[in-house]
Amino acid sequence: MTHQFTCPMCGKGFDQKSRLERHIETSHPKPAPSAADLEKALSGIDYPKTKQELVQYAAQKISSSQEEILDLIRSLPNRTYRNAADVAKALGEIKQTRARTASA
Repeated sequence: MTHQFTCPMCGKGFDQKSRLERHIETSHPKPAPSAADLEKALSGIDYPKTKQELVQYAAQKISSSQEEILDLIRSLPNRTYRNAADVAKALGEIKQTRARTASA
């Protein structure tokens, strides 16, 4: 049987585009941004920087396809960051909070 739409990741066929899109979202979700992605988005920045300065720097540097990374930077606590390790620590705090919220 020939299908009009084929998943580029696994080759499964679908008769409707909406079913293909739903399949991709549920079976092949995009990985969440990592600390390495965040570090790459902020590479070259001179610390110390406030959260707002981090957001402005990243907004100029990253592409629109990396909007999740910018959203992650926007979700950082509102404080001054001394270095990349401070940013990574804050990211860990955010992930712990989200994990607790999700399991509650």
